Amino acid sequence: MKYIPSSVLATLISMLLMVSSFSCQVDSVSQNADIDRIFEKYNTKSGPGCVVSVIHNGKVVHTKGYGLANLEYDIAITPSTVFDIASVSKQFTGYAISTLLHEGRISLDDDIRKYLPEVPDFGKTITIRHLVHHTSGLRDWPQTLNVAGWRWDEVFSFEDILRMVKNQKELDFDPGTQFMYSNTGYNLLAAIVEKVSGQSFREWTAENIFSGLDMRSSQFLDDHHKVIKNLAYSYHRSGSQFAKSSTGLTAYGSSSLFTTVEDLAKWVINFDKEIASKNPVYLRMLEDGVLSNGEKVGYGYGLGLGEEGKLKTVSHTGGWAGYRTVVMNFPSEKFSCIILSNASDFNPYAYSLDVAKLFLEENFKGNEKGADSVKNMPTVAVDTAFARKATGMYQLGDGWYVTITLEGGQLMTKANGEEKFPMKAKSDSVFWIDAYDASMTFLEDNDGNVSSLRYRWIDSAKKVIPRQVDINLLSNYTGTYYSEELSCEYHVALTNGKLMMHHMRLGEFELQPDPVTAEQFSSTVGRVLFVKDEEDKLTGFRLSGGRVKNLRFDKK
Repeated sequence: MKYIPSSVLATLISMLLMVSSFSCQVDSVSQNADIDRIFEKYNTKSGPGCVVSVIHNGKVVHTKGYGLANLEYDIAITPSTVFDIASVSKQFTGYAISTLLHEGRISLDDDIRKYLPEVPDFGKTITIRHLVHHTSGLRDWPQTLNVAGWRWDEVFSFEDILRMVKNQKELDFDPGTQFMYSNTGYNLLAAIVEKVSGQSFREWTAENIFSGLDMRSSQFLDDHHKVIKNLAYSYHRSGSQFAKSSTGLTAYGSSSLFTTVEDLAKWVINFDKEIASKNPVYLRMLEDGVLSNGEKVGYGYGLGLGEEGKLKTVSHTGGWAGYRTVVMNFPSEKFSCIILSNASDFNPYAYSLDVAKLFLEENFKGNEKGADSVKNMPTVAVDTAFARKATGMYQLGDGWYVTITLEGGQLMTKANGEEKFPMKAKSDSVFWIDAYDASMTFLEDNDGNVSSLRYRWIDSAKKVIPRQVDINLLSNYTGTYYSEELSCEYHVALTNGKLMMHHMRLGEFELQPDPVTAEQFSSTVGRVLFVKDEEDKLTGFRLSGGRVKNLRFDKK
């Protein structure tokens, strides 16, 4: 082997390091430019936007704000801008519960009435485990309070939520038998933390989480009058203009954490370190919930457990009053993306995947989800003969229908209660809908008739024949209906051939007959199923929808 003088060797090593450093800088510049392109739509001085932070191998490799935090004063979004992160807050509640479990101060299978005796005895035990994994059967507060008369632009307080729970008469289902996301459950977890610790939830999280991680801009809001420095206001589209989204929410535990991407990056980096060191408090947060039939629910302690591309994910999104947020983690790659937005039309989950693909491209190749691949297929001419067979109504779920029409050689789709949108043909049977950011695939039966369609997670939405509704019979449903649980009433009247429902605070809206199910109607507050007794006398109705089932209203 030829001898190389140490001075020459040192020079070669130095040159190699310089080349390596330059290569890393080029990659970093390139990735930053690619990220800028992803958020180009929001990089404006005239509208709301977002802030992005990317963490890789324990370090922040990109952080940048796009758009305005305040349209009134043209204040730009920066990494120090504070946002309401909505449901992303739940993982901090999950940490609090995991900590109390580790300290032996509570048990997962404790009856929650041990700590919160004001919760009604439903004849079925609700445990802390049920609250953590969204399997309690408790009604979700947003829709329940809305049905009771709360409007979306006013105060929803923690006390309102607790009063709602105290007055609940029935569970949506037996605890442990179903998964149904419930913000209410995480508010009760926060109440349990307060009861066990003797501190307010705001104080406990400040002392046990935020202080230790130097998260100086983070706080759970328990007073909606409080002034929050550097806060981004949130906005929604109103025609061609932006309008301010109002909020007075103090639903701490499920929501109402105000923070920055800088602070959240500290949390994420520390989380990964604690997982690597096998800290049991953090490891427990990744434990999946299990139903009584053994089925896993895909949800840990305020964290969604999923999969994207070839990788496992730990993530959560949030949305309230125009704020849209996400923390997306790919644990095996030590990669995380945090995005906070103040624009109501922002899709945080989709954008986080767009960023992840820049860094983890190989893990997504050949494993894209169907909707992504359909979107990128070339658009083709509509096969008119097939399109005619595809027209009709399809049932996607209970009270959820979509009607397909052929207009001027173009297929159109309209879900009940929504606008009509065009469909782009990608083949004779596969169509892409920009408005849904998803595809529909029409399926033929053995006789060559289109009898169902595939949409998102729905493998087979059957074509249905709408029933004929006798308008003359609609008057049978008129009257006043009262809910003891919500202390509110609705008036139903027949106006100009339409069945209309009226609430003192929510105004008047139409009850539209369900195309398939007799006695059922759809409305802006949920599905209404009128109920009769054994003598065929109308006694009331049950209201369901979203995360609420069978709210009882009796006919007065």
